[in-house]
Amino acid sequence: MRRQVGRAEAGGVLAVRGATARGLKALVLAVALLAVTTAGAVPRPGELLPEFSTRDLLDRPHQSRELVGRPTLLVVITDKDGGDEMRRWFDTAETRVPESVHRASILTFKVPFFVSAGTVRGKAREKVPRAFWTDTWLDKNGAMGKSLGLATSRTPYAFVLDARGRVVAAVHGTADAREAQAVWDALTRGSGGQGGSGTNVPSSGAGTVR
Repeated sequence: MRRQVGRAEAGGVLAVRGATARGLKALVLAVALLAVTTAGAVPRPGELLPEFSTRDLLDRPHQSRELVGRPTLLVVITDKDGGDEMRRWFDTAETRVPESVHRASILTFKVPFFVSAGTVRGKAREKVPRAFWTDTWLDKNGAMGKSLGLATSRTPYAFVLDARGRVVAAVHGTADAREAQAVWDALTRGSGGQGGSGTNVPSSGAGTVR
């Protein structure tokens, strides 16, 4: 009789363990699906950036609609160590694009919760020339990078936006990379152009924005 009870108890324990394992698998799958559905897709030529609000290095508020109205070179970094390469994009732009092109940047990366936004802004101001503080927008939680579908990388992402705010060209690379020529061409051809047709993001290999 005791053997039968022991076997029954053991069977019950195994059943509970099995149910728990199945429950954990279901939870992991649900979390994975949630991550997929909440992550954005990289804007392609002809598309608009997702709408967002943010703050600059002086803690002033901004909206994504401010990128509409003039051609823009937008450089996005998704790693705290990507600042030097971001600055190289703008240093190169000084000699390669018309002054009428607006230059803006987004710093979007996750930092420890105990590091305040004020601290991050202070560090960024040490790297960014004062003239660009209001055009450098900070997101210390990495949310904007996710909404744009950008993976964490020390290599910047560069977007050319036309006067309507639509993507004309997009490159994941350094300012002197071969793929960067697509950005410089788009910015010098009609100062960013009026639409996305005829300018393509590379479909594979280095420089592709996926």
